[in-house]
Parts: sequence; C-alpha cells; structure tokens
Amino acid sequence: MKFDAIQLHSVPEALVQQIVTQIENGDLKRGTCLPSQRELAKMFNVGLGTVREAVKILHVMGYVDVIRGKGTFVSENAGMAQKQHSPINKALEAVSLADLMNARQLVECEVAFLAATDADAENVQHLKRITDAMEASFKDTQAFYDLDFEFHLAVAEAANNIALLEIVKLLVDRAHNHIGFMDNALSMSMPFNVETAVATARNVVRHIENGDGDRARQEMARHLNIVNYELKKEFLGDAL
Repeated sequence: MKFDAIQLHSVPEALVQQIVTQIENGDLKRGTCLPSQRELAKMFNVGLGTVREAVKILHVMGYVDVIRGKGTFVSENAGMAQKQHSPINKALEAVSLADLMNARQLVECEVAFLAATDADAENVQHLKRITDAMEASFKDTQAFYDLDFEFHLAVAEAANNIALLEIVKLLVDRAHNHIGFMDNALSMSMPFNVETAVATARNVVRHIENGDGDRARQEMARHLNIVNYELKKEFLGDAL
C-alpha cells in the first residue's frame, strides 16, 4: 500500500478520503490490518490526533473495524459502506460530538460535585425553576434544548468557580452547534429521551440541594450519557 503525505493544515477528511480510495480501488483488501496509528501518522505526515480522528470517522462510515488490542482492519463489508453507512459529513459530526461529550463528562460531573458543596438556596431555587420549565417545554424542541443548556450553566454557576464556569460555557456553546444532528440523527427529542433528561436533571438538583456531591456527580453522568448512548447505538458501536 502507498499513501501520499498530507500537508499539516489538512483536515482529517483528506486522510479518510485517501484510505477510502485505496479500499474502493482494491489496493486495501477486506480483512487487511492497517499500519499502527503511529505508523500512519508518519506515512501521512500528520499528527497522531489527526489519525485517531480519521480512524473513528472510517469506523463510523463502515470502512474499518477497530479491535482493541489487535488493530484496525478493513471491514469485510467495506464494499457496501457507501450504500449502507454514514456519509463522511455525518460520520465527522458523530465523532466530533462524541469527543465533545467525553470532555463534558470529565468537566461537568466534577462541577456537579462542587456545586453540591458550594450551592446556596438561591442557586437551588434557580435550578428548580429551570427543571420545571424543561418539563413544561416537552413539545417544544428548541425551547427544551435551550433550557437544558441553561441547566448546565446554572450548575456551573452554583459551583462558584469562575474558571470552570467559563469552560462549561465553551462546551455548552459547542454542543449548541450539534442540535440539528442530535435531533435528526439521534432522536434526542423523542419522549423517552426527554423524560430521562428531565428526571436526571431533577436528580442532580436534589442531590445538590442535599449536599451529596457523589450522587450529584453520578446523576450528571447519567444525564450526559443519554447522548453517548444514542451515539454508540447509532454510529460508534463498542469499538470507540
């Protein structure tokens, strides 16, 4: 197999396209194990992070299978990938959203823990008003997403840490860009997802009010995992 080096300013899609072309031309056969990610980074003259993102995209598109501890293999169904799997733009968004949600898990679960130790009565009442409004906005998709994002900011405000609040604002703002994808590709506005989101948000607030940081952290994880679950079910599977 022979690949052309990719300029450092290129996006991961360029790397993806080269590998897809090799697969569709038959230069990479089904079942073939790709070089390690470090080797690919050298071959393409790109960073390791770019290769990792490209592999995730290829997996979502159906071109490769990622087997932990063994490597990345051209899928046995790679020939059907274009007809049956996600186009590159949808795959890229799924991967981008997954990375974002992982970052939110790391930050916002700990923020919920801190909120349980620092929140005052005013913070708690504000959070309760938001969760009440979330439940009332059941049939208004845009209003629900807006209130859900407001909920996350209010939890960060209750933690009384300006630096963390700014980080959460950044993450929430990035998440806002994925509303269309979450709604259309992941069905996040379906009743069962909305009900779970409201219930877990209420649980977070209750544990913050009770000063139980561990449970607040756990419920925030459950709240954020609603998106992660749908991503794994629809796109990522168990490999990533």
